[in-house]
Amino acid sequence: MSINFSLVLPCYNEEENISLLYKEFSEIPLDQYRAELILVNNGSADGTQKEIEKIIKNNKKNNIDVVILNLKKNQGYGGGIAEGLKIAKGDYIGWAHADLQTPLIDFFELFNLIKNQKEILGKGFRTNNRGFDGIVSRCHESLASLILGYRMREINAQPKIFSRDLMKYFTQIPRNWTVLDTYITYVCLKRKIKIETIDVVFKTRIYGHSKWKNNFFNFLNHIIFNLLYLFKLRFTKI
Repeated sequence: MSINFSLVLPCYNEEENISLLYKEFSEIPLDQYRAELILVNNGSADGTQKEIEKIIKNNKKNNIDVVILNLKKNQGYGGGIAEGLKIAKGDYIGWAHADLQTPLIDFFELFNLIKNQKEILGKGFRTNNRGFDGIVSRCHESLASLILGYRMREINAQPKIFSRDLMKYFTQIPRNWTVLDTYITYVCLKRKIKIETIDVVFKTRIYGHSKWKNNFFNFLNHIIFNLLYLFKLRFTKI
C-alpha cells in the first residue's frame, strides 16, 4: 500500500515532546489512508533519539510508518526539514513544528483539502492573538511583501503540505534559521501555484523553549538574517 502523505517534524532537544507527538499523530482518523511520520533528530544533545526509537519499537498502527532520521550535527530548521523531505515516501509531503504548538490534525485537514491536486500548496493561517510573536510576524510579513513584491501573510504558519511533484521547483531550499517558509511561499507565488489555507490556532509550548527568541543576541541575529535573506531572495532566479 502506497503512502498517502508524509509529515516531517524537525526535532532538536525535544525528548519531552516525542511521545506526546506520536500520541497526537496516532489519534488522527486516517481511515483508508496510510501515513508516514518522519522524526528528524536534528543534532539533539538530550534523549530525543532514544524517545523516537522507543515509539518506533512500540508502534502498533498498521497504517502509520514512523521513521527516524539522525543528523549528528544540527542542520538548522530548514536543513532538518530538507533532509526529511529527501527521504519522504508520501504522495504529499510537508512539515510542522515538533514543539506541540501546531495541532497535527491540521496537517490531515490540509491533506484532505488539497489531495488529488498537484500544483497547490496547503498551509495554516494563525487566527489567535500571539502577543509579541504576532507583532514580529506582522513586521516580517510587511517587509517580505515590500521587498519581494507579493502580498505575503502568515508566512511562517504551520503546517505546510504539497504534492511531491512541487519539489522540482524547490531547488534552493535554505538550510539556516527560519527562512524556509518564506522561500517556499515566495516560489509558489512567483510560479502562480495555488495556495489554500485553513485557520489554525497556535498553542502555547508545554515543554522546552524557543531556540532563538529567549536570547536577545540570537533574536537580533534572527531579525538581521531574515532581512538580508529577503533581499537575496528578491534577486534569486526562481
